Amino acid sequence: MSTHPQMGRTEWLASRPRILAAASSLVHDRNYRILLLHASWKDEWQLPGGTHDEGEDLWQTAVRETSEETGLAMPAKPRLLAVDWTLNPEGVAEVWGLFQGPLVDGGPSVRLSDEHDEWKMLTIEEWTPLLPPYQARVLATAVDMLRNGGCTYLREGEQVG
Repeated sequence: MSTHPQMGRTEWLASRPRILAAASSLVHDRNYRILLLHASWKDEWQLPGGTHDEGEDLWQTAVRETSEETGLAMPAKPRLLAVDWTLNPEGVAEVWGLFQGPLVDGGPSVRLSDEHDEWKMLTIEEWTPLLPPYQARVLATAVDMLRNGGCTYLREGEQVG
């Protein structure tokens, strides 16, 4: 990493592109049904997760957001399933990390935050018609990684390579 010869580090950092980072978890059961939360402020289903806070890495964001939004604890060790790179409508780059969440058999004991008013556990096939196409593609890829192992890189919701 080099700075422009005429710029100080602070000025150089201020000139760099802004990137938003978010992380989510795939809370699941042994049949690979996935927990999604219905937003209380708009008609949308979401994975537990959100944008990172200052000083957090993506794993820490997934742990914090999953706990805040569901009351569930993440596994002890991080397992990254997918990373998606996209541009939001304002043209700002976003990176989204999807991690394996807790295994919850026998029906999870979910404690919803004020951000959500309902939760469901459904298979990817059941979720697909309820989600926007982009979100359904990302979720399907992450579920595939959860089932079969591995981690993948996505660009705009499409696998790269």
